[in-house]
Amino acid sequence: MVRRFLLRSFQAAYRFSQRLKRRYTPAGLLVLGGLVAAGVFGIDTQRTLAFQIFALLLSVLGLSIAMMLTFRSRLRIHRLLPEYGTVDQPLTYRVIVENLDNHAQASLSLIEELETRMPRYDEFIHSPEPSSERRNWFDRYVGYPRWLALLQRNRGGTIRPTELDVIPPRDSIKTQVELTPARRGYLQFARSIIARPDPFGLINAFHTTENPQSLLVLPKRYPTPPIHLPGKRTYQHGGVSLAASVADSQEFTSVRDYRPGDPLRRIHWRSYAKQGEPIVKEYQDEFFIRYGLVLDTFLQDAPDEIFEEAVSVAASFACSSRDQDSLLDLLFAGPDAYIFTAGRGLANTDNILEVLACVEASRDKPFSTLQDLVFRRASQMSAFICVLINWDLERQEFIRQLTLANSPLLVVLIVQPGDTQALDPGPLRSALDRFCVLEAGKIEQGLLRLDTIGIQ
Repeated sequence: MVRRFLLRSFQAAYRFSQRLKRRYTPAGLLVLGGLVAAGVFGIDTQRTLAFQIFALLLSVLGLSIAMMLTFRSRLRIHRLLPEYGTVDQPLTYRVIVENLDNHAQASLSLIEELETRMPRYDEFIHSPEPSSERRNWFDRYVGYPRWLALLQRNRGGTIRPTELDVIPPRDSIKTQVELTPARRGYLQFARSIIARPDPFGLINAFHTTENPQSLLVLPKRYPTPPIHLPGKRTYQHGGVSLAASVADSQEFTSVRDYRPGDPLRRIHWRSYAKQGEPIVKEYQDEFFIRYGLVLDTFLQDAPDEIFEEAVSVAASFACSSRDQDSLLDLLFAGPDAYIFTAGRGLANTDNILEVLACVEASRDKPFSTLQDLVFRRASQMSAFICVLINWDLERQEFIRQLTLANSPLLVVLIVQPGDTQALDPGPLRSALDRFCVLEAGKIEQGLLRLDTIGIQ
């Protein structure tokens, strides 16, 4: 009951403070604070002259409010977003502001609002305390820093107000706005606000335009050395060169005369037109390198930061250089089991990154869901790269079965800082160069070590 009351109080206090900061300029907040102080100390007009300061400040604020109400403008705002963003990497986008009035508009600033979902009760209760070792007991008990961190994560980024140049009448200007995404996934733009302060510079008047748009933010990536696991080319039933358009396709090699029983979709119609007799296309099956990138999404009791680092590591491997003719299969489990393939005319790396940008942790599914998916595809894979977020007995048994199937693999385990001590490699004791432990916060240094432990 107390927690729910605190949650409602946080929401009300946050909304009030945001409206106050947006409506009043720093000078306006100073005048407003002076007005409140003068009102408190000027109650007794016989002993103090603070009531005169109160009257003066009240008059100034009254004039500012009256002039704020006179702000009228006809503006059109158009936002030009890039195709993608990347976590923690600043990006700029352009905004076109068009003045539809017959007089110039000056002293304007642009405020871009991202859609912000308030943290739910279950998120607030179960989320870890950020930097709890530096928080006092009161902050840890009340939980406002934790609630604020959740709110900022849900928003996905912060955009500072941008000062605009003078807009001539019946003309437009272009301005650049900088955004630093704080999380992966879709950022939702809610509205664009044009603010203009009154002549005293105390209160802002607003022109609000509902301007919904979305921007896909890709996971953070780290530099990785080229990965060449000792896998061999494997037989791929039907090939994949035409799999994007035909379900069970093969590699085209030549044409031949029609034989009874040949499917109509294999007829080479141009040759048929020239020869006057049915000619069909011949195909052959293919053998090539196919990597399986396995992402562990079963978070259980691990913090969210570990899962986010695992997604970033998987994205880094997806972007690493590999043979041009090789395929990469991304395998993970969420509400269902998923497989996404890139390479050789199918999806490209950007498509894999789009998938990873939206993948979510699974808390109510067993790890066996992922095991079944991997073992069903094991015969088609040349090698596996497994990105894990836990090293319990179930995952060790999963890796042991992969090694028994003679599948070359690289295991990358993401752990919390300081958890690398006395970590048993389990089934990989005899292949320590295939077992890489990365500490959260030191991922980049750990991935670069792959260049020195014989992975290439």
